[in-house]
Amino acid sequence: MPYIFNWHDPEHTIIRVDIVGQVSWEEYSILVDRVVDELAKANQRIDVIYNDSVGMPKGNPMPHLKASSSRMTAYKSLGLITSVSSRSVSSFTKLMIDIVMRAYQIDNSRSGGFVTTMEEALAIIEKSRAEDTIAAS
Repeated sequence: MPYIFNWHDPEHTIIRVDIVGQVSWEEYSILVDRVVDELAKANQRIDVIYNDSVGMPKGNPMPHLKASSSRMTAYKSLGLITSVSSRSVSSFTKLMIDIVMRAYQIDNSRSGGFVTTMEEALAIIEKSRAEDTIAAS
């Protein structure tokens, strides 16, 4: 399976998806189902990190990205979605996601952006969580 679902932390507050091998939109959809299931039963914030070493599947990404974004952002438990990948992968992926978000007027407030290391992704999440804590005070 090219989309490997992992809990990054023992508290189950960060989902890390390792993306390896031959990817397909069908398998991406199965992954999104799993993430949405976790968001639906969560009582706390859950952030998602895509640890991507291969890029997007072949074919038009727009309907798939729109559907997955709409499904995940429907849950208040969703924190940030951050992608970790090489510059070449993230440039194309970022472009596609930006196009989809603008074309379908999708809320971009849950985007943690594109970074090149897991440490950067975790730092973005930590900063966002700290800001949420301050705002809730």
